[in-house]
Amino acid sequence: MDLKEQNKITLVVRDEEDLYTAFSPEPEFCGELKTYIRSKINEEKSKNGIQMTVVAEKPIDEERFRIASSNWNKDAKKAFKIQERQTLLMLIALLAVGSLLIIVSLALEKYNNVLKYSILPVIGSLALSRAAAILLIDLPTMRATKWILNEMDKKNVLSFEYQHDKNQCQESCE
Repeated sequence: MDLKEQNKITLVVRDEEDLYTAFSPEPEFCGELKTYIRSKINEEKSKNGIQMTVVAEKPIDEERFRIASSNWNKDAKKAFKIQERQTLLMLIALLAVGSLLIIVSLALEKYNNVLKYSILPVIGSLALSRAAAILLIDLPTMRATKWILNEMDKKNVLSFEYQHDKNQCQESCE
């Protein structure tokens, strides 16, 4: 794995408790931290993983940080699965409704010639058009997102640096 190609994110921590949501029983990153990390992620490089370095003055609970990171990834995957399911249900519904409206308008056109100019075939066409957009745009994008989420799980790197270690080295080296 080439670390040069990864997204590099550095977090400077002054107070460890600022990293987490106060009311959560499980370690969970606060909203500000999630927003900051998302803003630093380059979509092109995210498929190569993220190299996150936590810089703190004093040691933090590394295991708690790792658990919070893992929990965030699990939550992202869960939200993605919900979105994926909703999109597939929308696709099925649009295909069914669009096809039904066009078939009904074609069947009823024999009895009333004006129906071919009615709103039924227009709504049916719009539903099928949106279904085609889901098939051609949304589903491939979702497949790519799913792949990226799975790859990032394998390739993410967390490292911790403590400033007091550098200070001690500078003091003892002089």
